[in-house]
Amino acid sequence: MRFLFLLFFAFLSSCGGGGSNSTPSPNPTPSAPTFSWEVVSPESQGLSAEKVTAAMNFAMEDGRYTQAAIIIKNGKIVAERYRGIGPNEVTELVDHPQTFWTADLLNNIYGSRDANSFVTSWSVAKSITSILFGIALEQGYFSGSLDTTAATYLSEWANDSKKTITIKNLLDMRSGLVPKCYSDAGGWVECDGSGMDGGGGYVSADDQLTECINNRNLAATGQTHSWYQGGNYNYDEGDFVYQNCDTQVLGEIFFRAVGQDIKTFADTYLFSKIGIPPDSAQWWRDNTFGGQANGNYLTYCCLDMKARDFARIALLLVNNGVWLGEQVIPLSYIQAIKNITSTSIVLGDYFQGSISYGLKFWTLYGGTICGLDEVGNYQNNNEKCVANNTIITPQGFDGQYPSIDFQNNLIMIRFSLYRHANTLNATEKKMVADSPPAPVNYIITAPVVATSPTSISKTFPQHVFWYMLNNSN
Repeated sequence: MRFLFLLFFAFLSSCGGGGSNSTPSPNPTPSAPTFSWEVVSPESQGLSAEKVTAAMNFAMEDGRYTQAAIIIKNGKIVAERYRGIGPNEVTELVDHPQTFWTADLLNNIYGSRDANSFVTSWSVAKSITSILFGIALEQGYFSGSLDTTAATYLSEWANDSKKTITIKNLLDMRSGLVPKCYSDAGGWVECDGSGMDGGGGYVSADDQLTECINNRNLAATGQTHSWYQGGNYNYDEGDFVYQNCDTQVLGEIFFRAVGQDIKTFADTYLFSKIGIPPDSAQWWRDNTFGGQANGNYLTYCCLDMKARDFARIALLLVNNGVWLGEQVIPLSYIQAIKNITSTSIVLGDYFQGSISYGLKFWTLYGGTICGLDEVGNYQNNNEKCVANNTIITPQGFDGQYPSIDFQNNLIMIRFSLYRHANTLNATEKKMVADSPPAPVNYIITAPVVATSPTSISKTFPQHVFWYMLNNSN
């Protein structure tokens, strides 16, 4: 972890021989405030060390593919662990019939991890993109309102049915645009619910923007679609449909409205404000050399940072957007994020209950039964439940979770094993292989992908982790 170091200024002093002839030293120039993580015991923050340890053991168990886990209470780190790949994980991958892994290769790529190792955001980047929209909105962009139509900045949408889609619709995944998936038989087609989707309309192409802007139509309302909640519900205008393209389009809107790509803006108005240097916030781009000054930033995914850097962003949110006395994120936007519990409910059996999604943030579905684990075991109604819609959580593929309990000033950081993009060669850095849609980075950076399409719930059921934390005080 890189910390900002306090700058020391030399004091000018006189070397004269008499008091009346000496030149007084000027007052030192005030230095910028700095931040360092304070690591304390769980007990000092009212938590049980035994139960916090149990929660961390659960998170880091061999077989969950966890690289980093941090628990923060009242702005202080009470538990923190890092590890490389475990023996059981190596065996699982080597023995899997659909993988090419060898034990030596896995141990070489994932064998050692610490606090200075990078993790990747996957879709957690969507939430950070949203934060940047909130900051830019406060600066007067987007005509001062997220209800401004996307077509205000996208001339491509100005003269068709997409002209009514607002920036807020895109932030909430309620654009009404059909998710596109890649088919070996027909190229980019409407997703059919067969598992071909690759993550919510993921566009694995050298140009990951053109498909998103030009080749999606509004979905027909009052009909079932295979991609909408498992094909079990009629789709209506304004319904929630998760797809990466909505966020990728937001990156282009941002670029055209603000005049800066989202990474440049983030370095200036977010990352630097909270002590994250540019080289510690590395955002992936596609391979379109004409877009956004030599590559469209992947605003829906793939922001590489250290786990403690993601923790800084979570702490900024907990502190209502304030960092060392400066309002970095507008308070009104923080309140809007908190209010998604009442404004952006996502219903249906597809989610096994009621959760919320809005402004690129999820809430955690806890259910009415306390202590429900991934297979439905251990209930205890004398212990604290994970209540519905009380935990705000950016969420990324493969179990990337900087999750926040605002009420209890509690943060949980968990990231899966990752091979930092800087260790890849030029060919590997491409988002796609020669035959799309086989994203090279999925294969190389997230080994659990090879074992199960339900890897997130399989390896790290975060509601269990939160249940254990909720009962640690």
